[in-house]
Amino acid sequence: MLSLQRISLSGLMLLAASAAFAAEDLLYETPQEEFETLQQKNQPSARGNFGRIRLDNWGYFQENVNGTDQWQYRARLFVPWVFGNEWIATLRADVPILYTNNKGPANRDGGYSVGVGNIFFEPILDTAPVLPNLTLRTSLRFILKSPDGPPFGVDNQYQIAPGAGFTYRMPDVLRGVIFSPYFRWIRGFNGDEPDTQLTDTVQMIPATTFRLAEGWSFAFYGENPITYNRNTERWFAPLDMLLIYRALENLEFAFGGATKIGDPAGATYNYIINGRVTLFFF
Repeated sequence: MLSLQRISLSGLMLLAASAAFAAEDLLYETPQEEFETLQQKNQPSARGNFGRIRLDNWGYFQENVNGTDQWQYRARLFVPWVFGNEWIATLRADVPILYTNNKGPANRDGGYSVGVGNIFFEPILDTAPVLPNLTLRTSLRFILKSPDGPPFGVDNQYQIAPGAGFTYRMPDVLRGVIFSPYFRWIRGFNGDEPDTQLTDTVQMIPATTFRLAEGWSFAFYGENPITYNRNTERWFAPLDMLLIYRALENLEFAFGGATKIGDPAGATYNYIINGRVTLFFF
């Protein structure tokens, strides 16, 4: 357990970062310690260096509520720096490429077409344990305009997304449970036109991961969040699940998806099927 002085410092840093701070999907379901190399876990003096770099290769199929479909490949990169005091700063970058028959200014005829969505960058900060098994997290996501525009992404405004949450590990519950709730606010700015409706969405991510067996785990809300659109004043709470398998020390697979429950007015999709192949380096 840390001293009260260190806990106060952690809280101040968290508030400072969240006042500045994450966006369309979960953060990531990987526990903080997965970003330490084996040497850093076993030898604290090896910290103060780059941690374990992670590359996710995501694939999605999405059926939209307007009857159109969307395929997506998303490369997602995490580059962590592990400090000597156990804090971890991670830079995340996402590059989405979409293939859809949804209509928009960049696809007026509605046939299947390829385009680049909203690329974003996100610095993430995890604290050292502030209490046994408890760490805090905050981030600030910078979302760029889509180079192609709708229906591939939002092209007429930039977006910024501050977020905050925590990770609580319960190794003695069932076979091991990790509870990582997260909240983020996505706000558009600098619209191209005076009458542009700026994005204003809140995401709630009650991420919970259950260890099933050696190498296997199961996550609720591992990728697709609960959202509240402040412009339309509508909620969308899908059911999201993800099955994860660590095949090798540096290779992991996941498969799952999300589906709307009932017929919510704020739904943007009927269902999503997604999966990933993850490579770890170092």
